[in-house]
Amino acid sequence: MWKKIVFFLVLVAFVAVPFANSLSCNKCTSPSGCKSPSSETCSNSTANANKNFLEGYHSNVPTVNGSLSFSCANLTYYHAANYTHTFEFLGCVFNETNVCNLALTNTVSGWSRKCVQCGTDYCNPAGTYSSSVYTIVGSAIAVLLAKVLS
Repeated sequence: MWKKIVFFLVLVAFVAVPFANSLSCNKCTSPSGCKSPSSETCSNSTANANKNFLEGYHSNVPTVNGSLSFSCANLTYYHAANYTHTFEFLGCVFNETNVCNLALTNTVSGWSRKCVQCGTDYCNPAGTYSSSVYTIVGSAIAVLLAKVLS
């Protein structure tokens, strides 16, 4: 009986942990850094830090005085002629910061923009594992534990 309870609790823990955590996003602030981005958990402090970074390049970044609504963003500027990246940002922002409509402070001709703003873990494209991978691996471990314990 206890083996079944332990198995059930382990399974619930692996499935529930991704839902208990806050939104997680890939994080980088340069084209070279975005080749292997880090991870950040969204909070007012991370979103404010990213707002301050974006203000260095954009003129209309809105001020948000605290929020519980966040998005992951991927903003890339590149030269259309040869697809050379000149600016790249991945990170957590406030939902009210419409990253895709930010205006560049210095407009340079020939630049194009690629932009994604989304609301699920690691949805701003980069090569990292999502929480569903951890759930699948955790479920497989739980099944193996159940077989060993029975």
